[in-house]
Amino acid sequence: MIKSSVSTTAGAWRAGDGVPVTLREATVAWAFAAHAELSEIATGYGDFITVDELAQRVQEASGVHTGAPTRTWMEAILRKVARRCHNAGEPPLTALCVQQNHTVGDTYKYVLELAALPIPKDLELHASYARWQCYEHHGATMPAELTAPPLTPKVAGRRSASAATPEPTPEPARAAVCAECFIQLPASGTCQYCV
Repeated sequence: MIKSSVSTTAGAWRAGDGVPVTLREATVAWAFAAHAELSEIATGYGDFITVDELAQRVQEASGVHTGAPTRTWMEAILRKVARRCHNAGEPPLTALCVQQNHTVGDTYKYVLELAALPIPKDLELHASYARWQCYEHHGATMPAELTAPPLTPKVAGRRSASAATPEPTPEPARAAVCAECFIQLPASGTCQYCV
């Protein structure tokens, strides 16, 4: 076993020999691997991956590893993939990469910026249509009876739960009562018994 003189908490290194890799070399390798991984995921209708899972796969596929937290480098990788897809006229593969809660998060907004599109009110719905385009583009077997692309399971679950929970009915306003006899006041506001 080769001992690495590289710190495993920061920086990047080649897995085979522990030789340090520059940040530029690492991001290029990771972005290339991320595009390949996401293209493969797009071949299965309804498939997606979390950012953390993609970070692990990208390191394994590229052979370049880091001890840096995923949040410090994966956004840059996803931006590179988004640019590559945009420049090639491909659907945005980054729509297939979601946070732990199954939302695409703010990173997905970069796809819209590249296309000079406004940010929609429902970013998750927009991303579901983008995933649908990815599946079609990469040859996934599409369901014949689908009329709209599905949201990710956790997002769909939250939305159906909030739709099933009825809004609380406000209590009706209490009618005004006379301060002297405590009888409900008429619309005029003057008690007919205490006048």
